[in-house]
Amino acid sequence: MNNFPDKVTVIVPSYNHAKYIRQRIESILKQTYSNIELIVIDDESEDSSIEVITELKNKYGFKYIQRVKNSGTPFSAWEDVCKLASGKYIWVCESDDIAAPKFLETAVTSLASDLRAVMFYCSSIIIDENGKEMGHTDNYFHDIWKESRWDTNFTSDGKSELKNFQLRGQTVPNMSSALFTANTFRKSFKPFIKRLRLTGDWLFVGEVMKCGRIIFHHTALSYFREHEVTSRVRVKSARSQAEFIITKYHLFRLSGLPVSSLAPIMSSDVIRFLYEPDSWFDVLKSLLQVSWFDTIKVVLLLLYSTSKNTACITKFKERYKHSKEFTR
Repeated sequence: MNNFPDKVTVIVPSYNHAKYIRQRIESILKQTYSNIELIVIDDESEDSSIEVITELKNKYGFKYIQRVKNSGTPFSAWEDVCKLASGKYIWVCESDDIAAPKFLETAVTSLASDLRAVMFYCSSIIIDENGKEMGHTDNYFHDIWKESRWDTNFTSDGKSELKNFQLRGQTVPNMSSALFTANTFRKSFKPFIKRLRLTGDWLFVGEVMKCGRIIFHHTALSYFREHEVTSRVRVKSARSQAEFIITKYHLFRLSGLPVSSLAPIMSSDVIRFLYEPDSWFDVLKSLLQVSWFDTIKVVLLLLYSTSKNTACITKFKERYKHSKEFTR
């Protein structure tokens, strides 16, 4: 313990992952960095998660909170850890992922070496429901981002990272691969994030980036599981589109960019919706459910920004014509 003076609070938000929760918890307890405080919060799982977690708690002695009513959002446990954490760092461990043994040691050492750093994250191996390797987050950065910067380690100014990358999309594809300073975590978590079922982590990381430097390691020290019971799979198209719009709007405001640049930034998202199955009415309804106030602000600011960027209108018309041909 003397070799690891800084405690890490580890939070595991659990919901219907009985098949994976044992391996998740044991991968935390087998870390080479031993000074941890483990808190498991089950959000009224309907499978055998409670039995599995109770057995592990009796064996290892971690803190276990069992909700009697489902919170409706995967981010409620994030709010709880702001109050419960006593560590210098906070690690959010998704209940279906796995950590390599040296994740925490590498992450804490990296953050401790740079007093201005507030977040560490690394590459991840993508696995299926049976633990078989399916890919690497390199594919996400190469195929979606068309970027090679994540092929090597780097440290970046958070505000620049927010403006140049996070505003365009989530740069941390696996939240289990990230470690935060506790002070920054508390400062960055806003109650509004609980309204988001899908994109709360995207907005949260943007808030973190305002606070300091970001460290990335290319070494894959996390295993990100993709399967049919993830929150991402359960979110319907209209809700997904609505959350993307609202989240990108919030990130845009965090970036400090001028209002006139909003339309070009949002154009790719608006065009994407032309190819989605849900109607504009469904998307608008979902937008209002997330935040009617933000919906009004987005619409008004988009109208203003579009008037300053008329090329966006031409581009939209071209894509609208293409979408009609595509869906015939």
